[in-house]
Amino acid sequence: MILRFSGIMLRLVNYERTVQVEADTLGAALEQLESRYPQLRHVLRDANGQIRRTHQLFLNGERVAAPDLGMPLEDADEVEFLTAIAGG
Repeated sequence: MILRFSGIMLRLVNYERTVQVEADTLGAALEQLESRYPQLRHVLRDANGQIRRTHQLFLNGERVAAPDLGMPLEDADEVEFLTAIAGG
């Protein structure tokens, strides 16, 4: 499957917009991703290991309101992470 990144998260994945992993759940995909880019874990996950609320997750273009780490994924799936940024 393909994981897509943009904005502020690009610096955490060596500016790779797409990263390919092989996993059958969202949690397994994140573990592979974090093994390649350890600095990503502290930004992507909260103290309980869940995806932080500041990140929006899209699966095949559809927003996933409450991403579950056990969510099954297929080889052809595309997961995109968008980060909400506020400022004034």
